[in-house]
Amino acid sequence: MKKRTIINLVLAVFAVGMFAVCFWSPVSEISFENDVKARETAVQGRLKQVRDAEDAFRRVHKRFCGDIDSLIAFVKNEKSFKETNQSRELTDDEYESLAKEIAASGEYTDDEIKRLIPEKAIEKGIIQMDTIWESVAEMIGISNPDSLKYLPVGRPGATISLRMKDILDRVTNEASTLVEFRANLEDYLDGLGEKKIENYRKELVNRGGYERMGLWSDVDSVDHDKDMWVGLCMGDLNDETNKLSGNWHND
Repeated sequence: MKKRTIINLVLAVFAVGMFAVCFWSPVSEISFENDVKARETAVQGRLKQVRDAEDAFRRVHKRFCGDIDSLIAFVKNEKSFKETNQSRELTDDEYESLAKEIAASGEYTDDEIKRLIPEKAIEKGIIQMDTIWESVAEMIGISNPDSLKYLPVGRPGATISLRMKDILDRVTNEASTLVEFRANLEDYLDGLGEKKIENYRKELVNRGGYERMGLWSDVDSVDHDKDMWVGLCMGDLNDETNKLSGNWHND
C-alpha cells in the first residue's frame, strides 16, 4: 500500500510538471513576442530621430552626414530652418498633383509624401513661406542629442551603424549622397535569451522576411544564413530610390 502511494505521488508530481511545461511554454512565447514588438518600436523611434537629424543636416548642407558623431555635433550646436506663416492653403487639385509628382519620382510611403508636399510646393513657387531658424535639437524634439548614437533598449552601449555613399544623380548629373543607418537584431534583443533570439533570426530567414527586417548582406552573393545581416534599418546604400524609409514599412 505504501509502495502504491509513493508511485501515485510520483505520477502526480510528473503530471503537475507536464502541465506546467505545457502551460508556460506558450506563455513564454507570447511574452517573448511582446518583448520583441516593444523593443522594435523603441528602436524604430530612435532611427526616426536619426532620420530627422539627417533631414535637417541635408537642408542646411545640401548633403547627408556620414558620421554619427558629426551628426550629433550638428544637432547640439547648429540651427536649421523651418517655414511658417504659409501664404495660402493648397487647393485639392494642387495637393493631388504634387502628391502624384512626388510618388512618381521615387518609392515613398504615404507619410513621406505628405511630409514632402509643402517643400515641393515652395520649390515650385506655388506657395510662399516665411523662414525662421531654430535649434536642430528643438526641431527634432530631442533633449539629449548624445543619445542619438545609442540603442534605447538591448545591449548596453550598443550603437547605431551609420554609413554614407557618394553617387552621381542620373537625372541631374550632379553628385549626391545616399545614407543608411542600422540597428542589429542581436543588439536590441540582447537579454531576451540567446536561444530564443537565434530561433527568431532563423525564423525570419526561413520565411523570407527579407523586406520586413532587412536581411541584407555586405557581399555580392549570399550562400549561408550567417552571411545575412538582420535588423532594423532606414535608408539603403544599394537603392537610389530609397529616401530614408524604414525596412519595416514593407511588413
